[in-house]
Amino acid sequence: MIFTLTMNPCLDRYIYVDDLKLDDTIRAKKVVDYPAGKGIDVSRVIKELGGISVAISLLGGDIGRKIEEMLDMEGVIYTTIRVSVETRTNIILETNSGQFRISVPTKKVSRKKLETVLEVLNAIVRKEDIIVISGSLPTGVSPDFYTGIIFALKQWGVYVYFDADGEKLKSGLLGGPDVIKPNQHEFERLVGKKIEKFEDFIEQGKKLILEYNLKEILLTLGSKGSLLLANDEGYFAKPIDVPVKSAVGAGDSFLAAYVLMREKGRYEAFKWANAAGNAAVMTPGTELCKKDDVLNLLDRVQIERIY
Repeated sequence: MIFTLTMNPCLDRYIYVDDLKLDDTIRAKKVVDYPAGKGIDVSRVIKELGGISVAISLLGGDIGRKIEEMLDMEGVIYTTIRVSVETRTNIILETNSGQFRISVPTKKVSRKKLETVLEVLNAIVRKEDIIVISGSLPTGVSPDFYTGIIFALKQWGVYVYFDADGEKLKSGLLGGPDVIKPNQHEFERLVGKKIEKFEDFIEQGKKLILEYNLKEILLTLGSKGSLLLANDEGYFAKPIDVPVKSAVGAGDSFLAAYVLMREKGRYEAFKWANAAGNAAVMTPGTELCKKDDVLNLLDRVQIERIY
């Protein structure tokens, strides 16, 4: 069984307007809400591609219930750890001249609820299950939280994919995940330097694999393609020329497809991941990939073995 864990979910509210005018009434053309949070997105994509997963997340208040209702409508299976604070709503203003994103800070979650996360995982996740842990943490929660959660899951024999940034990624790595999925900027922050040469991504990736005993690194490079790095082999996927509407959710779509198709082998899973990631940029707002688009792009994915 595949599980996802989202510690800091949110509702993304897209408000479409023509322009922003100071001291004037701005009338919205339409408002669209999306359930969001990286793990939730992964579960939504897995469902879209015909798979099954369980989305575990901390949700609270009316917004938390709204997210549950939206997941119900999509047919996504979920387990909620109910918290006393309202789940945040992020505002994205889409104008003729560009996009403005207003990210709202979270409120603190009680220590008891944080302990409940581990209890829930212990109750429902079993040996040889797969879990995708991704995204940020609630306000005030130390990055070390990810260290402990991942370490415990590995002790239980669970296969762990981990997708985070900054200190959260560094701390999570100490717990011993099997696979990480950084984008270029997250990877550069992890290794502590700007990377200019393609070969340096491979070299630094191999060092991380040895240092943290990783099985794989999935490295997305935006318009430059993506890399799959392992100890014994590596692959590069060329970018696909597709109409770009929004890059939001591309990384989550990429990871979801890889996790779902991994049983077919690295090469096939990597192919699906790239098709899904490229399909996601073809959708507006925070919409994720559509299955038909993924299927149409599969034959256009070009992958070469690099070692």
